[in-house]
Amino acid sequence: MADRPTPQMNFAGLQARMVPLVAELFATLASKNPLRMYFADIAGKTLLDVVQVLRQEGVSQEAIAASFGLTMNGFRDRMRKLQDAHRAGAAVDNGHRTLLERVHGAIEELAGPDGWTPSDELTDHFRGTKTDTLQGVVSFLQRSGLVEARGRGGSRAYRVASRAVGETLTEHDVQVILYREGPFTLERLAQRLEVAETLCEPLLSRIRERGELEERPDAEGVTQYVTRTYHIPMDTVEGYEAAIYDHLSAVVAALCKKLRTRQHNASLKDLTGGATFTFYVPVDDPLWGEVSGYLRENRLRLEDWLTRARALEGQKHASGTLKRVTIYVGQMVDDWED
Repeated sequence: MADRPTPQMNFAGLQARMVPLVAELFATLASKNPLRMYFADIAGKTLLDVVQVLRQEGVSQEAIAASFGLTMNGFRDRMRKLQDAHRAGAAVDNGHRTLLERVHGAIEELAGPDGWTPSDELTDHFRGTKTDTLQGVVSFLQRSGLVEARGRGGSRAYRVASRAVGETLTEHDVQVILYREGPFTLERLAQRLEVAETLCEPLLSRIRERGELEERPDAEGVTQYVTRTYHIPMDTVEGYEAAIYDHLSAVVAALCKKLRTRQHNASLKDLTGGATFTFYVPVDDPLWGEVSGYLRENRLRLEDWLTRARALEGQKHASGTLKRVTIYVGQMVDDWED
């Protein structure tokens, strides 16, 4: 008896529904620090990853191009440019700056004695960039409070807004970077965080005091730092950026793993996957307390499991039995009209 064919996924439809959600997340995060959001890098790298997965699934290049609304020549040209840009991770590490950053920097650099940059000078500086694209970036910088404008038409001018004191760098920032991207030397760490080395040193000391910092020399004998763990406790007001990234990363990774293994259905035997339920419950019903308390109850349970798992670190176990389990939980409550 022949195997039942795997149902074809409506990738174009799924993409059309998911991309706006992710775009909304990036836009929300950008309002915190838009100059450090690498939109082009995120979109480009995501496209490369998606294409790679589709090819592994046996989808033809013609079908992939069609799903993105591209001609074959346009698709090949796009892939070639993205592969060149992202080869060896060059996009961010080699000083790449987004158009947002370059426009913001140009407004500051081209400013006259009065601190203002005429609109025509800015346009001339970015000759070759589409006018609507440049205006869109300038408008975004204005909405984000990073750039001010005055005048109209030919007398239009811009200047960099007075910057409020930025958020203080914390040990969470250092530990998360070392956990995800380390090992780093002190010099490389400071460059990655865009701060002076003197600001990193005391934060490294705090991580060291907790016994969570690993230090080892590189080939030249320069100390490199890395962390193998980090945790943001409940009620901590710092580190929410890392928590957002981890949650989204866990959801996406679980979805990708399930799709790559062709597990398109849910089963009680699943070790990888997720479940989404929506309940309409009046607050005066006993069920409200049970449903609305889901997030709290699971956070407490996960904190307990984490404590117990850390107690197992260093203990002997049979070779090949260690597994990494990533659990994500979420909850959202909205008012709803009857």
